[in-house]
Amino acid sequence: QTLGSGKFRTITFMFFTLVMLFRMRREYQILHAHLAFGPAYVATMLGRLLGKRVIVKLGGSGSIGDVHTSRRTWRGRLRLAAIRRWADIVIVLTDVMRDEALSAGILREHIRIFNNGIDAAAYKFDTAKEQAKHQLQLDGKTLLLFVGRLDPVKSLSTILDALAISLDFSPALHFIIVGDGPDRIRLETQAKTLGIGNVVEFAGNQKDVRRYLQAADMFVLPSITEGISNALLEAMAAGVACLATPVGGNLEVLAQGKYGVLVPVEDVHAWAKAFTEIGNDPALRAKLGQLARERIFNQYDFNVVGAQYEALYTELL
Repeated sequence: QTLGSGKFRTITFMFFTLVMLFRMRREYQILHAHLAFGPAYVATMLGRLLGKRVIVKLGGSGSIGDVHTSRRTWRGRLRLAAIRRWADIVIVLTDVMRDEALSAGILREHIRIFNNGIDAAAYKFDTAKEQAKHQLQLDGKTLLLFVGRLDPVKSLSTILDALAISLDFSPALHFIIVGDGPDRIRLETQAKTLGIGNVVEFAGNQKDVRRYLQAADMFVLPSITEGISNALLEAMAAGVACLATPVGGNLEVLAQGKYGVLVPVEDVHAWAKAFTEIGNDPALRAKLGQLARERIFNQYDFNVVGAQYEALYTELL
């Protein structure tokens, strides 16, 4: 339950959550909070008060990550202090996040690296790629796909500039952008200005992106900074060749480029070269897609990650 908006909404959320969890105190033994914000503060305070075990999972790294964001305000620094003193386990997703947690004073023995999980089986399709393209009226096209929020940090303008170059060498390329956000109007204008509006499709928000993943030949994630992207995990599970910048969680998920192609941040010509080479090589796309799929089923499937969490809960109890 919450009231009001802004900071008052956060305060009321914390208050009502504290009351509810206090009333339910005999029904649980572990408090598991996601992100180092309000929920983590509630979990650590109640853990201290009630003698419960506490897990806090951090969600991101870099300038938009939990640690850096928390350090900017006194409230955030207070939350970090509570996590540092009272959390039994702090879960991070990458080596970078682990280093940030260490820099915040969290003890190394309290930090565990876990993967995000997805239902990998949901992205294993029976429909052939060409049939999926036909359903989207994209027969004969080589489909580039982006799924996510249209925000400047995603650097989609780099992809549009690169696409304008690579179309001269790989004319079958077609780019679908699934998602919405503050950068949409600027990106639509850029596509028209570059003269590629006919091969760039803004699909908006979609409840189910699987039909696009079925048809996609390449998935692109050109972010300037990134955590562990669920969109990237889903594209890999679907067996799509993935191209991403070597930032944040992308490095971990793609294992330094073993399971996908790493392209420098905002390097238009590097992206254009990658689109041309991979766009003109179906065998290479198939190989990259198979490697990506195996990576997800072996490391990021819910069954694998769930077993790791069960083992952690058992250990704490």
